[in-house]
Amino acid sequence: MIIFLYGADTFRSRRLLQQLKDKFIRDVDPGSASLLVFDGQNTNFKDIGDKIGAGSLFVKKRFVVIENLFKNTQDKIFKELPAYLKKLAAAGDNILVFKDEDLNSKERPLKAREKELFLFLSKQPYSQEFKTLNNQQLTSFAQKELATYQKKIAPTALNLLLENTGHDLWLLTSEIRKLAYSCPKEIISIDLVRQLNPITYEKNIFGLTDAISTKNKTLAVKLLNEQYNAGLSDEYLLSMLVRQFRTLLQIRQSLDQNIGPAQIAKKLNLHPFVVKKGISQAANFSVNHLRHYINQLLYLDFINKKSQGDVQTELFWLISQL
Repeated sequence: MIIFLYGADTFRSRRLLQQLKDKFIRDVDPGSASLLVFDGQNTNFKDIGDKIGAGSLFVKKRFVVIENLFKNTQDKIFKELPAYLKKLAAAGDNILVFKDEDLNSKERPLKAREKELFLFLSKQPYSQEFKTLNNQQLTSFAQKELATYQKKIAPTALNLLLENTGHDLWLLTSEIRKLAYSCPKEIISIDLVRQLNPITYEKNIFGLTDAISTKNKTLAVKLLNEQYNAGLSDEYLLSMLVRQFRTLLQIRQSLDQNIGPAQIAKKLNLHPFVVKKGISQAANFSVNHLRHYINQLLYLDFINKKSQGDVQTELFWLISQL
């Protein structure tokens, strides 16, 4: 079985992926011995085949997740993977999930070498695109999320909450959880939304990633404390940090190939200002260091989703090692 999850809305795709992994662990592999998640951006065709084909003595079926494959720059992967996957789909023994962000859109058009693989994956029965929710869908999403906490929200309060969090579902769900736990009544008021003031902390999260990128440990620890005190979740913070370090890795790799700022912006589909800021930050890291931090953050994300460790303590420790 091949599953393809992609789109600009990374929160809903990530949530569905977690539900699929939980079901596999619950129904097939309680020990998670045959569950593997790896970064497709920094792999090659042989490595993909080796990881998919590796077996377990105790569980015949494997659950393999490949994230961000379409950010890979190796032509061989896109040339050879479609034919390989067609054979794999016919066998149907394993579950293979491809998880990517925005693809085949105005903001992220497909490159010529990517089209065959994208068309194959998007035609799979379990392919799903997660587009950014419109205002009506966002309202419905927020109300359903609140209902899981047995809470409702006043219309004016909901409007303010959505205005402060925008279309960022990572931040929205974090704020909903904070409001739900802080409100003793069934209905959340606009006064409580104003009191907790989520917009301040939405801005500060970018200050945190900047402080980490420039190795300002003291400021990074201070800002991370503020994020936790504001009620932001481990999951949201990890997603933001992984995104930042992945961007820095792409910029660092481009710089090592003597690619100029304008070409980097075009190649990575980034705003020139983001590239300019990223170049100064990437200067503080080598490619290997960035890969190390990404792997550490992905590991923290993994243990967080499996509730196997104190992610907050581990995250503070990671920052202290910068």
